[in-house]
Order: sequence, then C-alpha cells, then structure tokens
Amino acid sequence: MLRVIRRVIQILFLLFFLFLLLRTVFPAGSFIPVDLILRVDPLSAIAAMLASRSLIAKFSYSIILVILTLFIGRFFCGWICPLGTTIDISDKIFFRRFKRPKVKSPKLRNLKYYILLLFIVGAIFSLQLIWLADPLSIVTRSYETILYPYFSYAINSTFNVLYHIKGVNSVSEPIYSFLRKYLIPNQQNLLRLHLLFFSAFVGIILLNLLQKRFWCRNLCPLGALLGLLSKPFSFFRRTVNDKCIDCGRCQRECNLNAITENPRQYWVQECTDCMTCVDVCPTKAISFRIKQPFADKTEKAKLDLSKRAFIRSAVGGVVAVPLLKLNYRKRDLDETVIRPPGALPEEQFLDRCIRCGKCMKVCPTNGLQPTFLEAGVEGIGTPILVPRVGQCEYTCVSCTRVCPTNAITELSEEEKKKVKIGTARIDTTRCIPWSEYEDCLVCEEQCPIPTKAIKFEVRDIILFNGDVRRIKFPVVLKDKCIGCGICENKCPVKPRAAIVVTSQVPGKRWNGGITYSSDVSKMENPSPQSIDRVDVLKPK
Repeated sequence: MLRVIRRVIQILFLLFFLFLLLRTVFPAGSFIPVDLILRVDPLSAIAAMLASRSLIAKFSYSIILVILTLFIGRFFCGWICPLGTTIDISDKIFFRRFKRPKVKSPKLRNLKYYILLLFIVGAIFSLQLIWLADPLSIVTRSYETILYPYFSYAINSTFNVLYHIKGVNSVSEPIYSFLRKYLIPNQQNLLRLHLLFFSAFVGIILLNLLQKRFWCRNLCPLGALLGLLSKPFSFFRRTVNDKCIDCGRCQRECNLNAITENPRQYWVQECTDCMTCVDVCPTKAISFRIKQPFADKTEKAKLDLSKRAFIRSAVGGVVAVPLLKLNYRKRDLDETVIRPPGALPEEQFLDRCIRCGKCMKVCPTNGLQPTFLEAGVEGIGTPILVPRVGQCEYTCVSCTRVCPTNAITELSEEEKKKVKIGTARIDTTRCIPWSEYEDCLVCEEQCPIPTKAIKFEVRDIILFNGDVRRIKFPVVLKDKCIGCGICENKCPVKPRAAIVVTSQVPGKRWNGGITYSSDVSKMENPSPQSIDRVDVLKPK
C-alpha cells in the first residue's frame, strides 16, 4: 500500500514538472515560476554561488528541501525527483523481465560522494561543471530540449498522415487542434546538440541494465549531498523488530541497496524512505518511525569512504580548473558567441549557467542554441544566438525571466530594446547590391529599430556597357545596431548570409555583459563623408 502511495505521489510530481515544462513558452510568465524545480536544487545553488562568489536569491527555495532532508531524510530521491521517477518508469517498461548481473562491489556507491567533492572543489575555483551530473539540470535539459521536441514531431507527423485519410481526418483534426492548443508548440524547435544530450540521457536509462537505479545508487551527486545532510539529524528512521526472520526479501527489493547483509541495519545516507521494504516484509517487522537521531546507533551502518579517494577527488577538482579554463578561446573569443540579452560578463556567465536549457526552450524563434567548442571546453552547452536559425525578437524578454541562476539578468521590454548583444557587418563580396549592382532592401526593411540601424547610400554606378544605374547600397550604423540578427536571418543570400552578426562591440574589446546602444545619427541617407559611422567588409 505504501509503495502505491509513493508511486502516485511520484507521478503527480512528474506531471507537475511536465506542467512547468509546458508553461515554459513565449511569452514567459506564470503564477508559478517555470524554473521552480531548479530553484529547489541545493546542489546547483551551492555550485553556482561558490563559482560566482555571490548569493543568488532565486535559490532560497532550496533551503526548504535542505531543512526537510535534515529531519526526514533523503526522501526527495524516492518521492519527488523527476529523473528518479523517469528511471523507475523506464525500468518497468523496458527492463521488467531483464535478469541483471550481480554487481558485487559494495564500494561502487561511494563514487557519487567522490564526484560531489570533485565538482564542489572545482566550483570553489570558479569552474562550473555541476551541470554534467546534477539530476535536475539533466532531466530539465533532456525533457525540454530533446524528449518534448521529439514527442511534438511524432504527434505532428502522425496527424499529418491521418489528415490525408478520408473519414479518419474528421475525427483526427479536432483532436489535433486540441493538442496544438494545449500540448504541442506551433513551431517545431530543435537544438543542434540534441544527439549528444539524447545519448547522455539514454545512457543514464541503460545503466539500469546493471542495477536498479544505478545512477541514483552510484553516480548522482545530488543524492550524495542529500544523503550527507540526512545522516546526522534524521528523525524519521527505519526500524526492525523481533518478528524479522532474516528472509532477505527487503534486501533484494531495495532500489538503492541501502540495507546491509544484516537486515536490521541500513545505510541512512542511501535510504530514500521509499517504504518498499515495509510493503514486502512477510512478517511486518519493518516500519519507519520518528526517533531521536542519536538514541540508537545499532540500526545504522557506517559508510566506508576512502580517504585516499577523497584526496584524489579533491586534487582532480583542482587539476580540472587550469585544464578547462586556460585555453586560447579566453584570449580571442569566437565572434559567433553571441550571448542572450542580459547575459552576465563571460566569466560570470560561465560560473552561473547550469545548462538547464530553459532559455533555449522558451526562445520563440529557436535562435538560442547550445555551444559546442565556440566558447571553449568550459562553455559547452551554454546558450548563444545563432541568427541564421532564428533572430532575437525585438520585444521578447522571455529568456531573461526563466533563468534559475540569474546568469541572464531579468530585463524589462524597454531595457531589452536598448541592450546591444552584437553588431551586424555587411560582406560586400556577397551582398547583392554591392557585388551584383542590383537593389535588395530586405535587411533595412526587416530591421526592428524604429529609426533603423541599416540605411542606404544611394550612388550612380556606371556599368560595363556604359549604362548608369542608381543603386541603394546598405550600410550598418554601428552605434544603433543591437545585434538582434533578424537581418542575417532574413538575408536572401544562401547558404551563408551577406550580412552577419558578431559579438564584437564597437569601441571596446567584447567580454560579454550588457552593453547599451546609443541613438545617434538621424540621417535617412548617410553620405559617403559619414563612412566612419558604417561598418562594411571591403573586397580583398
């Protein structure tokens, strides 16, 4: 009965997680913060605040989980965690009849404590790597940027087929309209690193072939942190009375292998209060009761952690810092690294970003994409604007409202319109007016700035046959351009646009952060004498 209650609660929390996922849409805004699940994550809170040397108010929700864990135990992993629930569901669907090999190494579970230490030491030295193994970052990123797009694509494909079947489409179309309204997006978004993220997610699921909840048992650093918090003060503890017949069923059924060879003892740090042992006990000898934390130590088993392994993990965290931080990208950042509006300066941004994918999910144009190596190894997975995929909408501030770590500062619509994230440049060797002497007005027409950051220089050109043609040559006013990228996105020149946006800000070396554009030059048609105000690439 207790297992049934737990499973119902797990499903309800997973549905709540999916509800927040569906609410992460443009325009961002909800009575419940869409990043609520991430805000209760104490591991991300510790890592982000250590790495950035600052307090992050949004993580105040995590204090609630810490307090509950101190007094109740590691209940979050067994009752709430959406990744744990996903693993349980996949285990029931795919591995229910699979005969797992016997993994005999009891010290395998200690790996997660060493992983936790490695990441915390790295964070102390401003290296943010917790996103690689934090379960809430992983599950958010996986559902929002992989599973949800795959699901919506499958739904669209299925109903597109049904639409062409006479008789069936009269039933399928109302259903499809309902799904389009409440469940699937109007535009199919997909990230360029989705195969990498998908492989990591599937790898976590496939680890169940070795053990039930292999990830939670042996690798999850959040589970390690919650386990350490639950050890000293937990009031809610497992007890075994004299009815125990040493049948071993509780040991076999325990998902986290928290019960020792002596069924009367267990590792407090490993127990998730799932109540499975209570349900399966044939003599009803097991129960969970409120007890004083230090009253009886006979039921607790000591965790055998290696001091040498702890030292190696700490050293590994220190060594990883220069290996990932010292590279040529730091000296000369790739010009294609265009951060979202409101992003902190590059170093601070990398320290805070946990790669949850919220900003990419909410982007209405799909323009925000994860980096690979453009920002160095340390920047893998962080969001950048890829204008050829989608522009940064002039009035959109959604990405600034869903970031759980404030790596992207929240902006008002008026503030966002003035934020400069890059500068457009015209490649005159590819631009139609400059290279082919034919008028093309697309970039100027699409520019969202009211006074236009792209203007025309009107010149009379003498062609080879002697004819004179008046051509409008587009030029970019650097001081007015905010780098939104719509000009590059709409440019008809294929495959590479004739106008490109880079992260360079005129007048200073770019290192990220918020830069505001100035409203200068009201001229409709800059003259050749004002060439210092334009930015074009001259033919070589």
